[in-house]
Amino acid sequence: MKRVKASDFPELRRVFTGYLHEDFVEEYGTPEAALRTFSEDASAAERERFRAEVRRFLEVTAALDFAKLRALLDRLGSRWSPPSRTAVVKW
Repeated sequence: MKRVKASDFPELRRVFTGYLHEDFVEEYGTPEAALRTFSEDASAAERERFRAEVRRFLEVTAALDFAKLRALLDRLGSRWSPPSRTAVVKW
């Protein structure tokens, strides 16, 4: 399996650092509310780039164990600590 690098996902990094940052709970309350805010703030093109990158991210990380997936999310700037892989997919 090819090593998954955070640099392969610039759009995720942009959204995570902008919306799932260290104050996201105080600012948005939940990861879902942060995502809704991104969707409201973003242009149609930004939302499409994000969705495309999310699909690719989920494909290439499907075989990663959960601890490595969480570490990758952290390297992408997310300060959300998902309780499970299912929570990541659902988000």
